[in-house]
Amino acid sequence: MMTPEIENLVRLQKVDDEIRALETRLRAIPKEIEALEKEIATERKNLDDAAKALAEAQKAHRASESALAATEEKVKKYRDQLMNVKTNDEYRLMQKQIEVAAAEVSEVEDRILQGYDAIKELEEKKRDRQKELETGQTEISAMERTLEAERTKLEGELAGRQTSRDEILKGIPSDLFDEYNRIAKTRGGVAMAEAIDERCQVCMVRLRPQVYQELRIGEKIFHCENCRRILYFQQKEQAAAT
Repeated sequence: MMTPEIENLVRLQKVDDEIRALETRLRAIPKEIEALEKEIATERKNLDDAAKALAEAQKAHRASESALAATEEKVKKYRDQLMNVKTNDEYRLMQKQIEVAAAEVSEVEDRILQGYDAIKELEEKKRDRQKELETGQTEISAMERTLEAERTKLEGELAGRQTSRDEILKGIPSDLFDEYNRIAKTRGGVAMAEAIDERCQVCMVRLRPQVYQELRIGEKIFHCENCRRILYFQQKEQAAAT
């Protein structure tokens, strides 16, 4: 048996455990939402990086096209000048300049072809990043809505537990409640410990037989000699044994 005061302490412990679990979960939700926002920020950055890389490649490609036009014009000019040279030395010099300019044309044409391939690859990469961002935003928005709904539900449950706690406190003497608080603060929030088979079920230290027997009678308040929590015995143990 349990005295009404101990029974109320057991109920209080149960509600406090539930409140602590609800508060822990509520504290975790903003962190989870923040983590989701970071995922989206990362995907946005990936898209921005892909867009910048594409823009740089397109800029380089335009520069190569301009360089090609200028170099081809240079070759044309040299060939026009070649028709007007008067000495063999001038002819050989002009031929050399034409060869150099033609080599430049070939080199720039290679760069342009490579630029086409790079731009095509970067356009594909940008499309992939855009798709990833859109998919991620849809999924994360749904997850955030779920978390917000959970937060609202938990806040309602927490308010209900607080109301229940206030009602329970009406049946607990102030000195006993102070003792409960003192123990809870030094024992991770757990002030009550059930006694089963002559053992404290929190620290699992064996109780003295006399203490256990008196605890079963339920006329006194006992503490575990090891962890100092308030012990209680529930009659269900006897029924289960029977």
